[in-house]
Amino acid sequence: MEASGAASAPTHPDIELEPPEWQPRAIWVGARQLCGAASFFFLAFLFAYFYLRSLDLSHDWKIGPHVSPPLGLGVANVIVLIASAVLLRVASARPELTVRAGAGALVLALVAVALQAYTWTALSFGPASGGYASVFVGWTIFYAVFALMSAYWIETQVATAWRRERSTVATAPADVLTDETLTRANLEACSFYWSFYVAIGVITFVILYVI
Repeated sequence: MEASGAASAPTHPDIELEPPEWQPRAIWVGARQLCGAASFFFLAFLFAYFYLRSLDLSHDWKIGPHVSPPLGLGVANVIVLIASAVLLRVASARPELTVRAGAGALVLALVAVALQAYTWTALSFGPASGGYASVFVGWTIFYAVFALMSAYWIETQVATAWRRERSTVATAPADVLTDETLTRANLEACSFYWSFYVAIGVITFVILYVI
């Protein structure tokens, strides 16, 4: 017999179903755990940066006088990332602006990735130009890859909101009309994670471009 308030029919009599009202909370927790995973991943580059810089026994932290990234591109990248995070928070907080603000956040996220790719072409050094250069290239490559994956997550949220906005009571499937809470929970989780990830990007900029 199907359990009352269950999310779906059981596949085995010994499996206890998760109540559907737990799903938004599970999404909330999952987003925070993803933030923790991202933090620990980039802590490896943070450790490498300060360890290699402080040790520097062979005096090869920076090989050559031109091992420094273009500051202007770094500043532009950070500004674009922050604007993207702000727009996605607006999309999460204002349902009537979800599609437009979310689309803007998506475009800016992709622009940030493109700016980072252009920065690599403008570098006067390569990953073999000392400890700093190797950390810079490795750190920014992984950051850009994960940012691109985050952009895909943002796109799915914008597409979902767009479909809901175009749907009507007469034409939309019943499940589309009854999962508003779950949809908003997904968008909030995506927005929280993206804001956190952008904060990591700001720290990355300060360490690699300023310090």
